[in-house]
Amino acid sequence: MKGVFPAISIAIICIIVGFYLGLYLQKNLPNTEWPSFVTKCYLNSDCSWKIINCCPESAGAYWQCVNLKTFEEPSCPSVVICPQVISVRPSTNCACENGSCVAK
Repeated sequence: MKGVFPAISIAIICIIVGFYLGLYLQKNLPNTEWPSFVTKCYLNSDCSWKIINCCPESAGAYWQCVNLKTFEEPSCPSVVICPQVISVRPSTNCACENGSCVAK
Protein backbone atom coordinates (compact mmCIF):
# COMPACT_ATOMS: atom_id res chain seq x y z
CA MET A 1 0.00 0.00 0.00
CA LYS A 2 2.97 2.34 0.52
CA GLY A 3 3.73 2.67 -3.18
CA VAL A 4 0.13 3.00 -4.35
CA PHE A 5 -0.48 6.62 -3.32
CA PRO A 6 2.59 8.05 -5.10
CA ALA A 7 1.79 6.06 -8.24
CA ILE A 8 -1.80 7.32 -8.31
CA SER A 9 -0.64 10.88 -7.65
CA ILE A 10 1.85 10.72 -10.51
CA ALA A 11 -0.80 9.29 -12.86
CA ILE A 12 -3.26 12.07 -11.99
CA ILE A 13 -0.61 14.75 -12.46
CA CYS A 14 0.34 13.29 -15.87
CA ILE A 15 -3.30 13.30 -17.00
CA ILE A 16 -3.76 16.93 -15.92
CA VAL A 17 -0.50 18.05 -17.57
CA GLY A 18 -1.41 16.18 -20.75
CA PHE A 19 -4.83 17.82 -20.88
CA TYR A 20 -3.40 21.33 -20.51
CA LEU A 21 -0.60 20.58 -22.96
CA GLY A 22 -3.26 19.56 -25.49
CA LEU A 23 -5.15 22.83 -24.95
CA TYR A 24 -1.94 24.83 -25.29
CA LEU A 25 -0.95 23.09 -28.52
CA GLN A 26 -4.45 23.46 -29.92
CA LYS A 27 -4.30 27.25 -29.45
CA ASN A 28 -0.75 27.55 -30.81
CA LEU A 29 -1.10 25.16 -33.76
CA PRO A 30 -4.50 26.16 -35.18
CA ASN A 31 -4.14 24.43 -38.57
CA THR A 32 -3.60 21.02 -37.03
CA GLU A 33 -6.27 18.32 -37.12
CA TRP A 34 -7.06 17.50 -33.49
CA PRO A 35 -8.76 14.39 -32.19
CA SER A 36 -12.35 14.99 -31.14
CA PHE A 37 -11.68 14.46 -27.43
CA VAL A 38 -9.52 17.62 -27.47
CA THR A 39 -11.92 19.81 -29.43
CA LYS A 40 -15.34 18.77 -28.18
CA CYS A 41 -16.96 20.44 -25.19
CA TYR A 42 -17.43 18.67 -21.89
CA LEU A 43 -18.85 21.43 -19.68
CA ASN A 44 -21.29 24.26 -20.28
CA SER A 45 -18.42 26.63 -19.46
CA ASP A 46 -16.70 25.42 -22.67
CA CYS A 47 -19.46 27.17 -24.64
CA SER A 48 -20.38 30.83 -25.01
CA TRP A 49 -22.16 33.31 -27.26
CA LYS A 50 -19.64 35.18 -29.44
CA ILE A 51 -19.97 37.81 -32.16
CA ILE A 52 -18.67 36.40 -35.43
CA ASN A 53 -19.17 39.27 -37.91
CA CYS A 54 -17.06 42.14 -36.44
CA CYS A 55 -20.11 44.30 -35.72
CA PRO A 56 -20.91 45.54 -32.19
CA GLU A 57 -24.14 44.81 -30.30
CA SER A 58 -25.29 48.32 -31.08
CA ALA A 59 -24.97 47.79 -34.83
CA GLY A 60 -25.88 44.40 -36.22
CA ALA A 61 -23.78 41.88 -34.35
CA TYR A 62 -24.23 38.30 -35.52
CA TRP A 63 -24.08 35.97 -32.52
CA GLN A 64 -23.19 32.30 -32.56
CA CYS A 65 -23.02 29.69 -29.81
CA VAL A 66 -19.39 28.52 -30.04
CA ASN A 67 -16.95 26.16 -28.40
CA LEU A 68 -14.36 28.33 -26.63
CA LYS A 69 -11.68 25.67 -27.17
CA THR A 70 -11.84 26.05 -30.94
CA PHE A 71 -13.23 29.57 -31.42
CA GLU A 72 -10.97 32.04 -33.17
CA GLU A 73 -11.83 35.73 -33.06
CA PRO A 74 -12.61 36.97 -36.58
CA SER A 75 -9.88 39.05 -38.18
CA CYS A 76 -11.80 42.23 -38.82
CA PRO A 77 -10.86 44.78 -41.47
CA SER A 78 -10.19 48.36 -40.35
CA VAL A 79 -13.53 49.48 -41.81
CA VAL A 80 -16.62 47.37 -41.22
CA ILE A 81 -20.04 48.28 -42.57
CA CYS A 82 -22.67 47.11 -40.11
CA PRO A 83 -26.45 47.39 -40.25
CA GLN A 84 -27.68 50.00 -37.80
CA VAL A 85 -29.76 47.54 -35.82
CA ILE A 86 -29.35 46.68 -32.16
CA SER A 87 -28.45 43.03 -31.81
CA VAL A 88 -28.13 42.11 -28.15
CA ARG A 89 -26.63 38.89 -26.89
CA PRO A 90 -29.21 36.09 -27.23
CA SER A 91 -31.17 35.31 -24.08
CA THR A 92 -31.20 31.57 -24.80
CA ASN A 93 -28.61 29.41 -23.11
CA CYS A 94 -25.46 28.34 -24.97
CA ALA A 95 -24.65 24.92 -23.53
CA CYS A 96 -22.65 21.76 -24.14
CA GLU A 97 -24.72 18.85 -25.36
CA ASN A 98 -23.22 15.58 -26.59
CA GLY A 99 -19.83 17.21 -27.17
CA SER A 100 -21.16 20.17 -29.17
CA CYS A 101 -22.15 23.69 -28.20
CA VAL A 102 -25.84 24.33 -28.89
CA ALA A 103 -28.37 27.08 -28.25
CA LYS A 104 -31.09 25.88 -25.90
